Amino acid sequence: MKLFKNISFMMATCLVLFLASCKDKNDPVNPTLNPDIVSVKQGAAATVAISGGEAPYTVESSANDIATVTVNGSNLTVTGVALGTANVTVSAKDGGRSTLAVAVNAKDPSDPTLDPASAMAVVGGTMTVNISGGTAPYAVTSSAGTIATATVDGTVITVTGVAIGTANITVKGSDNGSTILPVIVDDTEEIFFGPNKAQIGKGDKSFHITQSATIKKGVYTMVGWVYVHEGATLTIEPGTVIKCGNRNYDGREAATGTSLIIKKGAKLIADGTKDQSIVFTSTYAKGDRQAGDWGGIILCGKATNNNGSSMTIEGGVDAIHGGDDDNDNSGILRYVRIEFGGYPYSTDNEINGLTMGSVGKGTIIDHIQVSYCGDDSFEWFGGSVNCKYLVAYHGWDDEFDTDYGYSGKLQFLLGIRHSRIADTSNSNGFESDNNANGTATEPYTSSVFSNVTFIGPIGQDANFLNNSSYINGNNMTRGGAKTGIFQAAMHIRRNSRLSCFNSVAIGYPIGLILENDKGSTTTTWADQGLLKLKNIFFAGMGMTGADANQKTDGTWTGDISTNYFTKQGLNNQVLGDIAALKLKQPNSLQANPNWGQVAGSPLLGAADFTDAFLNDLFLTPVTYVGAFASDSDNWMEGWTNFDPQNTEY
Repeated sequence: MKLFKNISFMMATCLVLFLASCKDKNDPVNPTLNPDIVSVKQGAAATVAISGGEAPYTVESSANDIATVTVNGSNLTVTGVALGTANVTVSAKDGGRSTLAVAVNAKDPSDPTLDPASAMAVVGGTMTVNISGGTAPYAVTSSAGTIATATVDGTVITVTGVAIGTANITVKGSDNGSTILPVIVDDTEEIFFGPNKAQIGKGDKSFHITQSATIKKGVYTMVGWVYVHEGATLTIEPGTVIKCGNRNYDGREAATGTSLIIKKGAKLIADGTKDQSIVFTSTYAKGDRQAGDWGGIILCGKATNNNGSSMTIEGGVDAIHGGDDDNDNSGILRYVRIEFGGYPYSTDNEINGLTMGSVGKGTIIDHIQVSYCGDDSFEWFGGSVNCKYLVAYHGWDDEFDTDYGYSGKLQFLLGIRHSRIADTSNSNGFESDNNANGTATEPYTSSVFSNVTFIGPIGQDANFLNNSSYINGNNMTRGGAKTGIFQAAMHIRRNSRLSCFNSVAIGYPIGLILENDKGSTTTTWADQGLLKLKNIFFAGMGMTGADANQKTDGTWTGDISTNYFTKQGLNNQVLGDIAALKLKQPNSLQANPNWGQVAGSPLLGAADFTDAFLNDLFLTPVTYVGAFASDSDNWMEGWTNFDPQNTEY
């Protein structure tokens, strides 16, 4: 009998082995989840390890309003959003599937809140997490110091990757309320997410790039504040389009809007070509794009400014700038378009189209177009970077804003207004301060511009009125910018020493405002020749000069600026008629605008580069005034776009 049982057992075993051998080696294998049930508090996160099946894995939550989920390699991160339960489906490449059960529980009022709720670091790299709520001071401990360590300074946690793996950082307030920060440490940083890996960043409020990475030519989306950290270089290939907006591929919204922030010591290489420009634009469909749909590009460097080496950049982002290296290099931006940016983070704290904080002259900035920006098109906060071939098109506030000791040289610039788009702070071509308080602090804002063309609102529309009944934002107020009125082609104030040569401006209510506001002596700098405005043509201005700012009723008074501009020896000219300049077709509201001059224009042969301020190898001596040699001299050909609203990206 015993023999029979043994034979039966052997036959059964053989049958099992036979059936197993008949199984197709390509049959799906369900991933294994550890754990397969997760309990997490609102605002907190948990990490689940995935094994088995075939990588890469994809994940999907049954209820993103309760729990959201992301995957990085073999690690899945669940973040609690609201009370309730959700099922997370984990799919392997070979079709195997497993389900993770998630329960989201109420957050204790004393528990700290972490932003972001989970962290990703690379071996040897760091990232920061912000703490709010709970009770300070906070303490942090790591469950695996051999994988990740953490320190806390005030409300900022710095996580450092030590070795590949996962760790939990416990963040505890002084009242013993605590939150777990899951940390994934890898040797390769993932920056692409979502279907087809076409989204840059996870779509959280902020995302951190700590290793050098390349964005291959293609079409991508970007959501949230995407930071590139010190020591890392982000390279973007020519022909790439990056659509920027607030909503993640899985429906989550980044409350900050979207911006690309290159931190001090990091680099951005966005080196396009004439035929393959790099484009940053809105995620909205053509016909529905508006100023302020996203933030913009922020470059931070280590050059000098007059506010210190730890100056916080405008716009609410977590980035400082400044130092003592005027040759600092923040990368290359060449043949780049920035469209529908200019996110107003808060009043007087906006993100501009292209913001440069203490950027050094080792950086290359040329052939850049900023279109339909919800704040300033270009702004420099200190720094020494030189720039050529810049286009500010139909922006909201100022075209070119210089502050805090910016000392760069700039040539061949075009600023074009839409007659119905002006800012509540009064829109200018130049707006220039030495600093916000107008103090006589060195280094002074002493940038030198040459060959600038400003096209103002007067002459664009025969019905133009410089008041709120006419200026309505051209149906572009979704971003939150408020409308106001137009002011001056050049507004120089608060002890700035900005200089401009060989340039032309048309159609502004005022040509020039030299203003001694906040106790400054701006006009003294002009009288002493420390600020120079020479060889400039004004045409079609409401008035040549005025001496005060912020006249919301549209009236300005004063003769100091007019007397300076018309002073003998400066060779400035005031023409009453825009047509006298003989520009080909300067109206941007009509078809085929062309801001170059035709034969017989007084701008031809009128340039002068003998002034000592122009003795710089970066500047190119030319014979003409303004940005263009003629109506056929088109350095904008091939890479610019003056109808981004209707472009199919």
